[in-house]
Amino acid sequence: MATVSATARNTVMMYQFAAKSLNGSTSNRSMQGLLGGLSSSNSAWSNITSAAGNGLSYANAVASNRTSLSSLLSEYDSTKKKFTTEYGSAMSDLAKASKALKDTNFNVSEVGDLAKTAASTTTADTTKTADTKIAAEKKIEENTKAAVGAVQDFAKAYNSAVNFLKDNKDVSNRVSALSNSFNDAGYFARSLSKVGVTVKSTGELSVDTERLTKALKDDPKSVENILGKDGFAGRTEKKVENAQRQSDKMFPSVSSMMGSSVSDAKRMYSANTVNRSMGYESVGSLLNMYF
Repeated sequence: MATVSATARNTVMMYQFAAKSLNGSTSNRSMQGLLGGLSSSNSAWSNITSAAGNGLSYANAVASNRTSLSSLLSEYDSTKKKFTTEYGSAMSDLAKASKALKDTNFNVSEVGDLAKTAASTTTADTTKTADTKIAAEKKIEENTKAAVGAVQDFAKAYNSAVNFLKDNKDVSNRVSALSNSFNDAGYFARSLSKVGVTVKSTGELSVDTERLTKALKDDPKSVENILGKDGFAGRTEKKVENAQRQSDKMFPSVSSMMGSSVSDAKRMYSANTVNRSMGYESVGSLLNMYF
């Protein structure tokens, strides 16, 4: 059986251990924190033993929930990174395609020096005239192919961005609003159809190369007005610039969704919380031994 002095000494050690575990120091203020600041010592012991009784199970629950929270936050960060990467890629591709279409030479029949040479060549020089015409036709074909290619590349990038935004519009209100702003091609369907570009019910663009080629040769100025820098490509470029300015705000942060709950969760599931709960468990065991 323990002597009175040994019991007293061990009891002091118990106080110091519990105070350090629960409050990080052994000051009088820490002891008040341990006892709950209550005036009645019996009530204080009751509070401590009650907490200690559930200490181990609480510690286990905290440790388990901490792991779950960590896994959830890790998954959230991974999803956000994936979204940000795909969003940036879609907008970057559309920005390049829009600029390329803006800079396209829609006047495909303009062949510069070849046209001047053909006009100044005498009819007697049949061979030279034929060669010049062949060169001019080849240049026109190249110009046409380049213009049609620019429109096709633009349509592909545009459709990719529209579909990405549509598929992710539930991510945040910003994404939803941006998706709606890109879904306005239908308002220009009539003018776009004149140059071989059809707006589908999904908001995607489809290019009829034959109609576009004919429009380029018959009325290149109209094609430029509808698709060029003052037309659809120019409007799209401005939307992309706006989208890129908001790129860091598209995917909501954890704090914006949970508010102050984030800080509470971090405190609740911190390693220090587990240590404190184990402190309660130790206090309970010591109290059972000495009282």
